[in-house]
Amino acid sequence: MNDATELSSAALAEQEAAFDPAPPLTLKARLKRLALVVAAAVAPSRTADVLAKRYLSSTHGFIDELSAKGRHRFEILPIDDDMAIMRHSHRPGARRVLVVPGHDGHYRQFTRLLRALDQAGLSVDVTVLPGHMYHAQTVCSMRDITEAIHRSCAAHGPYDGIVGHCVSSNAALFALDGGLRCDRVVLVSTPLDLVQLVRNGGEQYGLSGRCLDLFVDRVSELGAPFHLSLPWHPIAAERTERLLAVHAQDDWAAPVSDVEKLRNLSPNTEVAVFPHGGHNSILSVKAAVNRIADFLKS
Repeated sequence: MNDATELSSAALAEQEAAFDPAPPLTLKARLKRLALVVAAAVAPSRTADVLAKRYLSSTHGFIDELSAKGRHRFEILPIDDDMAIMRHSHRPGARRVLVVPGHDGHYRQFTRLLRALDQAGLSVDVTVLPGHMYHAQTVCSMRDITEAIHRSCAAHGPYDGIVGHCVSSNAALFALDGGLRCDRVVLVSTPLDLVQLVRNGGEQYGLSGRCLDLFVDRVSELGAPFHLSLPWHPIAAERTERLLAVHAQDDWAAPVSDVEKLRNLSPNTEVAVFPHGGHNSILSVKAAVNRIADFLKS
């Protein structure tokens, strides 16, 4: 089963825009930026707190969106009031895969991957993270994502494989370290330097100096105990599960040089770097999604 057609080039460009350097500012945007600079100077702590919560709040409402369509091919399986599973395909006895979008990621990004997993004969579920079900603008931190993976597996698992994108890849590692059992895990566009990723986000807001430092600290605190600076090397090195890291060569948000370090940490880890695609659009690169499907079905 499939919910959508291939992403258009315009949609892919929109997805990548979140991770590209900002375009020139309009006059209105400049005035907003000026107001932010003043606020950051006068009340840096308050400004950092407000923007940290905004940074961790999704702009999507998946269930709202699907309801508005009237027809869709996902089966919605609620998990309490703040998250759900969107069941894409189910085959009794088949290997089961859980797909976890990154924060503010959209399920349409996974159209080609979901199709490839379905064609490989796998049963596929997609997690709807806390703060992403409705247009409620609630915070979804690293702690929330990590707990969501555990909750998804407890409610509708066990799963034979997990695919995490962006920060959900980091959360998958934390979940494995917290006792999650899964034979194979795919880490897509993993930003292993989370501090730098969040600093980039703060700089795109226009923050600098003390306010930027406070912003990074606040984002980190909201995700406690999974702080941004929590070392990932020991977690990856101790993994007995098979890991596959899939990455685009030109990923502005998550430098490939960081991911290359995974190669030497564990004999159970594979790294596949592709010359095409970006942080999000790697999910629509045929060679990349086929590599993921082959890894998970074998």
